[in-house]
Amino acid sequence: MPSFTKRAIMESCMKLLAEKPVNRIYVKDIVEDCGINRNTFYYHFEDMPALIEEIIRDEADKIIAEYDTVDSLTHCLKIAADFALKNRRAAMHVFDSPHRELYEKSLMSVCGHVVETYIDSLIEGRPISPRDRRIIIASYRNEFYGTIADWMSQGMKDEATDDFLRLCELKYGVAEEMISRSLGQQGRS
Repeated sequence: MPSFTKRAIMESCMKLLAEKPVNRIYVKDIVEDCGINRNTFYYHFEDMPALIEEIIRDEADKIIAEYDTVDSLTHCLKIAADFALKNRRAAMHVFDSPHRELYEKSLMSVCGHVVETYIDSLIEGRPISPRDRRIIIASYRNEFYGTIADWMSQGMKDEATDDFLRLCELKYGVAEEMISRSLGQQGRS
């Protein structure tokens, strides 16, 4: 039963985040919406920041679990953008709040997971050095994270989708080339 109550608290907070900024949501609002008392809230969450952190981590974990294969850079960027778009207003309210760091950390985790999954599919057991693998993944993860964070800081305008697609077109083949260069330089130092 506690997991049902915990889930209800998280869903109530998400509902309220879609309506108003984080700094205007109080424990009182959540317990009234859920029909529980304050003690029940504090049984499950230490405070509002702990609740926000768990919601963000939970959403990121769902996306990571859903994508065990990624077949293109476009797919990587779409997954990261969908993380933000899934609950657009709530995401913007958290992004524009003191809890932004929590959102950014989860976004970085999602970007890292999807890029790592994609790059590993390109490597396909070839003997690329762990250092080069790490560098390639970090480069793409940081670029995609920065692209999504920049888009969010500009209000998640819809026309960015075309820019995302164009970025992927411009980068087509670059990851494969990086992997080839790594393989060609094995043994050089």
